[in-house]
Amino acid sequence: MKEKNIVLIEDNPDHAELIAEALGDGDIESNITLLSDGMEASDFFEKCSIEDHIENKTKLIVIDLKLAKIDGMDILKFLKKSSRYSKIPVIIFSATSNQETIDEAYKNGANGYFVKPVDHAEFVEKIKILKKCC
Repeated sequence: MKEKNIVLIEDNPDHAELIAEALGDGDIESNITLLSDGMEASDFFEKCSIEDHIENKTKLIVIDLKLAKIDGMDILKFLKKSSRYSKIPVIIFSATSNQETIDEAYKNGANGYFVKPVDHAEFVEKIKILKKCC
């Protein structure tokens, strides 16, 4: 089995559970770190030391844009400006479908942007596509 280390930054517990289950499903063993708001994510990335080798372990970071305390776009900007995290793929998975926001995410270094669908089956399908990114 291939191990994947994924950091999921998602404030909706139902969405987090669906995403974590889908990313961990099947033949891929996933180690998913769930962070529930922007401040928790900021603290996590700032406190990870070189000894933690997170830059070598983390294969994908998934961010919801609408987070409490610190906005997901600010987390994206921090990650892409950091020499430690800039090479890790970051995918935005958000309910925000505004084209200006999507363009801003790509401008700030997002490697992909998925709009969360309302329909449960579509949501699961989007996650399966997301899973292929790692």
